[in-house]
Amino acid sequence: MEFCAHQRFNPPPPNTKQPPASAGAARAAWPARSGRPATAGRFGRSSRPSRALQVAATTNARPSEVVCTKNTIIQDTKLPREGKFFELEMTVRDCELDEYGVVNNAVYAAYIETARQEMIASLGVCTGSIARAGRAMALSELNVKYFAPLKRGAKFVVMVRVVGIRGVRMLMEHLIATLPERKQLVLEAMATVVCLNEDYRPTRMFPEMANLLHFFSHPN
Repeated sequence: MEFCAHQRFNPPPPNTKQPPASAGAARAAWPARSGRPATAGRFGRSSRPSRALQVAATTNARPSEVVCTKNTIIQDTKLPREGKFFELEMTVRDCELDEYGVVNNAVYAAYIETARQEMIASLGVCTGSIARAGRAMALSELNVKYFAPLKRGAKFVVMVRVVGIRGVRMLMEHLIATLPERKQLVLEAMATVVCLNEDYRPTRMFPEMANLLHFFSHPN
């Protein structure tokens, strides 16, 4: 059974509050949520991985890395996923469950937002510098398809990559799969991120953000 959710958001102003520390010490301009998902403090590997980069981490965190997957096939997906994916392992917390004992559908947006933040920080984009310049980034659209639930204590991996830039919009693909076998696809989503100027109006993609597409478009 497949469930679909389509959410649209107006670009919000940047959040001036500092988000809590996370596994990759990420800082992002997307609005912070009240609670961060529990992460494993490391980044999962798919078949035929290759370490693409390491970044400085906090004293209680391990280095981040981008992994390159070759023809990764997950059960229930219609097409194999080829190319680079940034991966973040997480664990379901009790506070994320609904009355049916599964992760509430709204929580998945926080999971994929966290992975986006970690990916951007790990690739050297300084969101603090963007904010100090009076600019911002915002999520303008999120399309989600749910395939299977996550339950208490389940371990899973969130995969994210940049797939294209259309005018002022950047498209990012997300997948969530169960661990350790990755046999079950839990969710797939497509997010649209826009860059905003000092008046919070959509503007040309920031160069540092445009470079993310170049990274994911090249195999090496």
